[in-house]
Amino acid sequence: MITSAEQITPRWLTDRLQQNGHLSQHTVTDVQIGETFESTAAFFTRLKVIYSTESEHRPHADLIFKNYRDGWFGGGIAESVFFNEIVAQMPDPPVFRCYDFDYDRDARQCYFIFEDASVTHTETPPKEEGTFTVTLYKQILDELLKFHTQWWEHPRISQADFLRGRGGPLRMADAATPEIIRTYCEHWRDELLPQFADKAQDELPQEIFDFVHHAINRWERLYAERIKDNKALTFLHGDLHHWNLFYPKNPETDGLYFGDWETYKRGMGPYDLCYLVGGDSSPQRHEIEKDLLRYYHDGLVEGGVVDYSWEDCVYDYRLSVIATLFPPIGWQSVFRFKLRYVHFQDWNCQELLD
Repeated sequence: MITSAEQITPRWLTDRLQQNGHLSQHTVTDVQIGETFESTAAFFTRLKVIYSTESEHRPHADLIFKNYRDGWFGGGIAESVFFNEIVAQMPDPPVFRCYDFDYDRDARQCYFIFEDASVTHTETPPKEEGTFTVTLYKQILDELLKFHTQWWEHPRISQADFLRGRGGPLRMADAATPEIIRTYCEHWRDELLPQFADKAQDELPQEIFDFVHHAINRWERLYAERIKDNKALTFLHGDLHHWNLFYPKNPETDGLYFGDWETYKRGMGPYDLCYLVGGDSSPQRHEIEKDLLRYYHDGLVEGGVVDYSWEDCVYDYRLSVIATLFPPIGWQSVFRFKLRYVHFQDWNCQELLD
């Protein structure tokens, strides 16, 4: 298995693309190594690929080679499940194309080859007068609903790999098992919250830390009760914010893409919307949020979801508001916590904790 973009040859790439069914009558004649960049989890290299003939039935000429860092092997395996088992069963998934994946379990190495979405898309959100528009949010929801409706109460998301738990600061929304939820809460209560309180003691009053301690304790019981029958759960992106979206440079020819699927999980559908909108600090959030939730619920019903009332949706949204209090504590971010705490107050979520 290769471990760097420099090892890619035209012959090797031709073989991989042919094995995966992406190349039949053509061959790769040249691979040019381009820009490199990195994230917390992986390294990325842009590739320019020259094929033997021009055809719309061959892979993209602009590709991305992604290889995971040491310690993130599990994230790579999870991402492979996403593309091979989740995306592969969807008729029109709003994600960039994955052409190849391979791994070496003993060496804990893995890589992907994707289309380079930067050619047709941008990570800069379109705004009007400095704010996100209702139209843009609805476009995002239309694409999100493709995942949420198809995987709503689907047996696949109740299999063992979805129930064994997740890592990282976004896992409190993970609908795993009551035992795992308990371990999540213990970690926040016993480790992350004391660290956050020590860092933020000059910026936040003690009452806030006491409140969070109570919220963690109540969350353990509230969430375990909510998910115990596996009803009204779906496949979540888990980290849905505007900078994990790829916006088409030409909306007439391309659609919106979702990126960064490393933190997907099973959970309450409204969580993805709550996480996205609750991070919007503009005043218009108060004006549009409930309408967006209604639009989302209508989309679920139109997509075939049954036995999930508007009242159920609002309750899950309020639970999701509580869940979004916890990631900023894992990030040790006072600013983000304050933003989420305002959201918590807006939805009167204290009522659920009392």
